[in-house]
Amino acid sequence: MGVKGMKTLVKESGTLEDVGFKNSAVVIDGPNLYYSLYFNSKPKLDQQHGGDYSAFRGLVCQFFSSLKSCNIKPLVLLDGGAEPIKNKTVETRLKDKLQKAKRLSESRAGEWDNILPPLVKDVFIQVLQELQVEIQQCFGEADLTAALKANEKKCPVLSNDSDFYIFDVQEGFLSIDGFQWESVTQGAIPAQRYKISQFCRCFNVDEHHMPIFAALSGNDYSQLEKEDIKKLIGKYLEAQQPGQSSTSRQRAILKFLGEFRGKTPEEAVTAALQLVGRSKQEDLELYLNSAQQYALKEPPRPNLPQWVIQEIQRGRLTSFVTSVVTQKSMTLTPLVEDFSQPSSYSASLRIRQFFYGLLLGTELCTEYDREGAEDMRPKQVTPVLAGVTPEELQKLELEHLNEAPEGLRRTVLYEALGCLGLDIEHIPDQLKLPLCVTRFWYQQNPDRFNTSCLQALVLGFLQGSTD
Repeated sequence: MGVKGMKTLVKESGTLEDVGFKNSAVVIDGPNLYYSLYFNSKPKLDQQHGGDYSAFRGLVCQFFSSLKSCNIKPLVLLDGGAEPIKNKTVETRLKDKLQKAKRLSESRAGEWDNILPPLVKDVFIQVLQELQVEIQQCFGEADLTAALKANEKKCPVLSNDSDFYIFDVQEGFLSIDGFQWESVTQGAIPAQRYKISQFCRCFNVDEHHMPIFAALSGNDYSQLEKEDIKKLIGKYLEAQQPGQSSTSRQRAILKFLGEFRGKTPEEAVTAALQLVGRSKQEDLELYLNSAQQYALKEPPRPNLPQWVIQEIQRGRLTSFVTSVVTQKSMTLTPLVEDFSQPSSYSASLRIRQFFYGLLLGTELCTEYDREGAEDMRPKQVTPVLAGVTPEELQKLELEHLNEAPEGLRRTVLYEALGCLGLDIEHIPDQLKLPLCVTRFWYQQNPDRFNTSCLQALVLGFLQGSTD
């Protein structure tokens, strides 16, 4: 989510409060934090060759060490995937990521062409678990849960998501960009706090009209067209001050909403649409539904077994499970790779088919992966069921999959990797999985496997066993 132009407008408004943040709880937008730590590091961390996870781990440890030194108790929330309502927004972002990945692969990336390496989230979760930092993975985006948890704990939210300028978070919103965690001063972290009450006083609007402001100004769900905005600007915008950045859209909408203090959101939206010549009921519903995304109410839980819900929330089970079970789909995020070749994800298709078989049985799953270098395309994938007895298949049903015997789980894993029946009992336990994965990789790409690859793998195995 995000509200267009809000960060600039808030900065111009002079409503941010300088604080020394300490002795408090804080709810952290996990994805925003790991994106910020990875992309803003100095020197810049690798994005072209798979990622620099060791350096990233160090940054995560330093960040939470700073919080601990200031007696700040974090709760880190993680996204669990995009809701169906945002599919168009997600599709646009995926295409943008695809083009960025291609430019990075060709060493012609611009300053803002950033692609998060594929295992950053996994490393982030692993480090937080080692540090015993409280985490919760959500079902869908974490924004709403973050606002609810912050009000429950009576603390601010730490994020870079401009939607938190709209949510009614009682103790305010701390921007990660302004959170100087590397410059602890007198036991506190210098930061800037935003409060919706101060912003609304500055622009003379009702706080409960801020979701309407977001819907009209432009978020992930709705936005007035350029011609509509011109009509609002022409009637409501004061002359722009010299040196002032272009926030005319937002200022015009705020000035319009100032005339509707004490009125209902429905009255404000109806008047706005009438002003720009829109009177259809579907238009009214679009903007009201968009504004409703900021209502502070518990988000619905997906229809999943209780053990799956608990493991996802703890960050011990991938959030892909939610989208596969509830939406029958899997989005394969673009990677930095050789775009003249097929997608790297094609090598692991068999593993994903077994994954879908465990989650969906025989139902098809729609995968979204790149086709060529220009577009993300859907593809129907047929799940594969493990070649075991009917009685064993029942034990592998999702409802009680967590109770399946370890021997049966190993059988399914080895079958997915094409190693069923392979004599590996004499192989040390810590090398069994690496050996099976290496064999699987070789079977998928025999022409690309050479002596240098084998030597690199052996060195990696040996180094890993001594760490």
